[in-house]
Amino acid sequence: MTPPEPRRSRVVVVGAGFAGASLIRSLPPSLRRPGQTLLVDQETEWDFIPLIHEVAVGRVHPDSVRSSIPALCRGRCDFLRASVEGISPETRTLHTSAGPVEYEYLVLAAGSRPTPPPAEMADSFGLFWSLGDALSLRSALDEAWRDSVRGDEAEGTLTVTLVGGGATGVELAAEIASLFDYLKKRTPRPPAREPRVVLLEATDRLLGWLDPYFHEVALRELRELGVEVRLNTPVTGADGDGVSAGDERIPARARVWTAGVHAAPLNGSLDAETDGSGRAALDGYLTLPDHPEIYVPGDAGVYTDPDHGPLPPTASVAVQQGPWIARDLDRRTRGRERRPFSYFDRGYVVSLGPESAVAEAAGAKFSGPKAQALYRSIFLYYLRGRRARLLTGADWSMERTIGRLGFDTTGRLADRR
Repeated sequence: MTPPEPRRSRVVVVGAGFAGASLIRSLPPSLRRPGQTLLVDQETEWDFIPLIHEVAVGRVHPDSVRSSIPALCRGRCDFLRASVEGISPETRTLHTSAGPVEYEYLVLAAGSRPTPPPAEMADSFGLFWSLGDALSLRSALDEAWRDSVRGDEAEGTLTVTLVGGGATGVELAAEIASLFDYLKKRTPRPPAREPRVVLLEATDRLLGWLDPYFHEVALRELRELGVEVRLNTPVTGADGDGVSAGDERIPARARVWTAGVHAAPLNGSLDAETDGSGRAALDGYLTLPDHPEIYVPGDAGVYTDPDHGPLPPTASVAVQQGPWIARDLDRRTRGRERRPFSYFDRGYVVSLGPESAVAEAAGAKFSGPKAQALYRSIFLYYLRGRRARLLTGADWSMERTIGRLGFDTTGRLADRR
């Protein structure tokens, strides 16, 4: 058998996440012509991961956070659905499940993956990284609630233990605590045991990479919601019935690991310097120092800003890098003078349940409903397409009238023996 004839494209983009999609939307006209730009992704739908914690508690419908990758490419670039198996920088070839792809410029926007629990605990925790993870957790929470309302008094039936006090762990803990409060108010029969949400963090701070203000507000508001926050508490063991942290044993039916991320394995195909989480070190143009034709934006690369130091793996960084790369490609392909990447700190916002958040924006720090309004406006802006914005906005506005998706509060299920 003869090997397949390689595809050729001037610019190849791997990954339709925040960095890749923002680049595709910002392509100059010269790179929007057929054969100029190719987007490679192993899926045909992209999930808006920053809102999956709201899917897990029934506040947002899963279809509201899905968008079509081929629709993103329409009129902008070609699309190849395939998984990437390796890279040969010396021949400028990307190896995919659909055959080799030759490129002039390569943009590796493959993103990151969740850092898994230690091997001996891996089977005892669920990860929280995808829409599928959110739906699995939603089903588990609904089942645990129904069992407890039916009279299941087993210790830990309504206990959720989350490991990791970063943004994912903090936002998910706040949402689950709010969910339990919602269910208690709307279910005719009380649960056999009081619900518990336990957040375990190995260090002395929540949201450790942000200003201490975020930790202070998050700690206060989580405790007001009833979340048991345990700082300086590394996990020492886990099984199908609970978690051990220090000298304490916490019976818990639901156990979720939200501790950290690392770069996608694709970086292993490159002979590049990486940091502790596998992110490739970049030069001032977001490219590999030894391969200036390869850009690595978003979570897969680490750019050290002169004023802010190494930039964190966040969506707010990725959506600045994608459009900048599009402009830099335009300059390079037209032989114009290039300018180094310049990062603008727009601030950060972390949700603390349906009614509150904590934020820093334009030099101001604030929390409460105003911060929650900012949080929602930002994510409505970054959702892809008018349909997703309308659906998500409708989900938020109708929550009080239609209830939580995936949770029954009528009591009918509780009456079945």
